[in-house]
Amino acid sequence: MLSCPQCDREMTEVVVRGNPGSLIQLDQCQKCGGIWCDKWELFPVDFSEADRLEPMDEKRLREAVKLPAKKLDCPRCADELHVFADPILPKDIQLSRCRHCDGIWLNRGQFHRYKDFQRHTREAKMDETSLLRQLSKKLINPEAWVLTGTKGLYAYPRGEEESDETVKQSVSGAAKLIVETLVRTILGL
Repeated sequence: MLSCPQCDREMTEVVVRGNPGSLIQLDQCQKCGGIWCDKWELFPVDFSEADRLEPMDEKRLREAVKLPAKKLDCPRCADELHVFADPILPKDIQLSRCRHCDGIWLNRGQFHRYKDFQRHTREAKMDETSLLRQLSKKLINPEAWVLTGTKGLYAYPRGEEESDETVKQSVSGAAKLIVETLVRTILGL
């Protein structure tokens, strides 16, 4: 078991849901509410787990929490924890990171703030992708952008006439494939 870097008490192991469908084991101090995440554990934790790990407790929030003046040490390797400065993160999110094992310590409330920031960032990106999906749906209709077959710009040689339905299906399938490929390339999927 790990000891809390803030109040030197033994931390409790908590299991949380990760993305996609995995379980992640974190360590949480039952006294101060701080959470320890080993390397690569913080980012994939599901957003909804923040509510479960750090529930709103009005009485506890009103209590003054005096942070220790001592330096915090990593519970994993005993190296010093340093405040993690990332210009992308808002100023109210303060993470302490171990430079040796890359673990992250989050004081009470920081885990929730980080997961909220991560969720809002992802939702903003999803809004952008939904615009691309709407665009791709419009481009799938071949009549909206190029006429094909014997009547269009790319006329087939004379011979057996293909039915308009066959031409529409083949062009629609090709257009879907092209648009899906473009969207995946743009989104990096």
